[in-house]
Amino acid sequence: MNENIKEKLLVEAEEDDASSAEQHPSCPHGPTVLFYRQSQTTADGFFACSAHRNPKLCDFRMNRLDWNGNQLPRCSKVLAYPKTNCTHDLDPTSHLVALSQDDVHAQYFFDENALRFFADQCQALEISKVICMGAPRLHFHLRRNKNIASFLLDFDDRFGSYLSPNEFCLYNMCNNHFFYARQPFEDFLKCDQNESVLIVTDPPFGCRTELIAHTLRSLMRLHNKINGLPVTPLAIFWVYPYYMANYIKQDMPELQVCDYKLNYTNHTRYTNVGASRRCHGSPVRVFTNVPLQLLRLRIDEGYKYCESCKRFTGVENVHCNRCDNCCAQNGQTYRHCTICDMCVKPNYVHCPSCRRCSQVEGHNCELYQSKQLCWLCGHRGHVESNCLTWSQLRHKRKIHTHGCLICGQKQHTERNCKQRGRYFKESQFMGQTTIALRKH
Repeated sequence: MNENIKEKLLVEAEEDDASSAEQHPSCPHGPTVLFYRQSQTTADGFFACSAHRNPKLCDFRMNRLDWNGNQLPRCSKVLAYPKTNCTHDLDPTSHLVALSQDDVHAQYFFDENALRFFADQCQALEISKVICMGAPRLHFHLRRNKNIASFLLDFDDRFGSYLSPNEFCLYNMCNNHFFYARQPFEDFLKCDQNESVLIVTDPPFGCRTELIAHTLRSLMRLHNKINGLPVTPLAIFWVYPYYMANYIKQDMPELQVCDYKLNYTNHTRYTNVGASRRCHGSPVRVFTNVPLQLLRLRIDEGYKYCESCKRFTGVENVHCNRCDNCCAQNGQTYRHCTICDMCVKPNYVHCPSCRRCSQVEGHNCELYQSKQLCWLCGHRGHVESNCLTWSQLRHKRKIHTHGCLICGQKQHTERNCKQRGRYFKESQFMGQTTIALRKH
């Protein structure tokens, strides 16, 4: 795929219950993904490999209109499970050379503190089964715990030589494709009333969040179908950098970010040891649908309990009474901007044009505003002063140019204006807010 394409590419994954005529064509890495540019319809799109962005690694590409459903043979097939040399106490991640091609695997292993963090959460949440999706070292760590069963789903076929089919399957998380027989995994998902399942996924940070979110929802549906449950969510720990929060929230708005900083043993930047460690710690976090109040972070690792938030946070995080939250995310102590009426990074300055605080160097107002979420209509791509939805009311009332655009006061922004309800109807579902203009 051409990484130089500037226009945003949208993706569409294959549905679990699609008929044979509706299914996507497959490459050797499982069902492909439908890509299309934002200005096009799906009929103008093309199918390409879900696992490899580099065409040198997988050159499969097919125009959408050339796909005739099941008339074209599918390339992928169920593979035979390799001969296993099981050694229960052996952790191959301690001696295997990590696959380091970022376009494909980006294989990094959690450090001991991160492993202990996940084990602590399993104990606090009374988790009995863990699906380790792209987290091999965690699987080998948990399998030594007699109270927790673990199943590894991973794109590295080398683990098939160390694990039996009852705890490993060669797997593509970008399209939810099982290369080996899926039955052992389905058996693992069968639970009694006292068992609970957690999914821990650590995808390469270059993965499309739409695809990972689609896979997580597919695994939830499979779990519910096997156990005869209604729409019941599974606990999720999605490991990703904090600065990808907007992308994850677009696809899974129910996920919140935990303040725990994860480190890897073999990453040059996402670590807390060595000369290349970051001064504010690793940017890698855990996004989860588990209430943050239920998670336990260790004080001896640099965390504290906030009585106001009723959750653990970093020692550098200072509770803001105005925001009623511990707002810092990047390991610094945030400050509250009275103009934005929100907490920002300490080195940020306020831009009157953007109506936000931002970095001083490299700040381009047009580009910055195109990535912002409007506090009036809730749509991304503009700030409040350029909101077309709000401009619909201009002929009905005087529009304020200073302070809050709704009431004109300078003590708050449109997000916190008490008069919002007169003009906007808001509803929330699973952490996502939908805003509509009221008809007057």
